[in-house]
Amino acid sequence: MHPEITPAAVVLLGLLAVLLLHDWTSRRTRQRHLWVQAFVFVAGGVLIVFPEISRTLARSVGIGRGVDFVLYPLVIWLVRESLLTRRRRHEDEARFTEMVRALAVANAKIVTDTDPPRTP
Repeated sequence: MHPEITPAAVVLLGLLAVLLLHDWTSRRTRQRHLWVQAFVFVAGGVLIVFPEISRTLARSVGIGRGVDFVLYPLVIWLVRESLLTRRRRHEDEARFTEMVRALAVANAKIVTDTDPPRTP
């Protein structure tokens, strides 16, 4: 097995490195998530440089091409993330609506017909 360093592989490896470096320096996620992300990126980098590994794994589970072996789980994961994000957005909208409603009720003043009108 020999590495296949193509221009596309160099660009993809550079993209993986930049993304990981950005997330690592910004520390937007938990430390454990960064380590998982680093592992996934390294595994992806290995599959980019040694595509024969994905081809062999794909054939061993009955998938014709190595790229399909990587794409099938990726599509499933992206659909899952899309559904989770949609659910979280709806939950956030409901919480925001409840918060605004509670603030409106808390700041409401009772107005009766006997109260004199206020003039600025």
